[in-house]
Amino acid sequence: KYIALNAIHRRLAKVSNGDTVSVSRFVPPENFNLALLRVELEFVKKGTKNEQVDAVHLANQLRKRFVNQVMTAGQKVTFEYHGNNYIFTINQAQLEGQETSIVPERGMISNDTYFIFEAQNSSGIKIVNQREAASSSIFRQKEFNLQSLGIGGLSAEFADIFRRAFASRVFPPHVTNKLGIKHVKGMLLYGPPGTGKTLMARQIGKMLNGKEPKIVNGPEVLSKFVGETEKNVRDLFADAENEQRTRGDESDLHVIIFDEIDAICKSRGSTRDGTGVHDSIVNQLLTKIDGVESLNNVLLIGMTNRKDLLDEALLRPGRLEVQVEISLPDENGRLQILQIHTNKMKENSFLAPDVNLQE
Repeated sequence: KYIALNAIHRRLAKVSNGDTVSVSRFVPPENFNLALLRVELEFVKKGTKNEQVDAVHLANQLRKRFVNQVMTAGQKVTFEYHGNNYIFTINQAQLEGQETSIVPERGMISNDTYFIFEAQNSSGIKIVNQREAASSSIFRQKEFNLQSLGIGGLSAEFADIFRRAFASRVFPPHVTNKLGIKHVKGMLLYGPPGTGKTLMARQIGKMLNGKEPKIVNGPEVLSKFVGETEKNVRDLFADAENEQRTRGDESDLHVIIFDEIDAICKSRGSTRDGTGVHDSIVNQLLTKIDGVESLNNVLLIGMTNRKDLLDEALLRPGRLEVQVEISLPDENGRLQILQIHTNKMKENSFLAPDVNLQE
């Protein structure tokens, strides 16, 4: 007897045309249906083609086409959709009734299997109507300890930031569109030197489930060449622009951290250098954050000791609208900072057990 296998099947099974193989009947065990499949889409023939894929419609098509077929993590499957040939690669599989921490070897597609689609920015595939994917996992960890991150005495400030800046990003894109909610695109951390503004901004960027944050010291943007400073600002937003163009509301969050933002965003008209560079930087930032083609996948975090020097237009709603003062810690906060700095000493028995930090 003959078995028909396409090129992908042969590659996965590690066989060639004409090989003799032995097969046996597979009996599915109990609880073998797949609850979820996270798959990555790509074209069979890679090129410059750009196509829009409706996630709900495609999920229905795949369920009908592959129902009762066994799938495994890492498997590649070819299919035709609206006249184009695609490959989907299974990045994650989850069985019904199984804990998310357990990774199954394989499972069977049922009429209730949920599909979550992904695509590389360079693939030319734009996924829309991704209703089955809950985008509530904006943080890499569900729970985190501020002291383990090296942050002490700022619990109230962290709670304020998360409540005001990230509440809208918990909802899937189609929900925020229906509610008419606009995401917070910028926040400003201000306060005296040495209170933890830079540390807090860096840790926020690391905790978010998006692209690696871009960290820029304000004066680094400046250049001696005419127009180069404005180009440096535009380059910071280039990755976010490209991804929003291809993935739309499904794009990842891009975090840009400006340390010493007062060095480049002074009030327009306040500098007397004759070049107008500082005014141009403010104008360029405003167009990227809140202009005609403003980006919805960007979070700009600025830090400064001199909030009074910043241009007022930057602090209006839709720009750096969330402004949190990072002040000196209270007694409890100072105890947390002491515990953080003496933690290594305590772990390595360099701190006497009778030392009481509270006293």
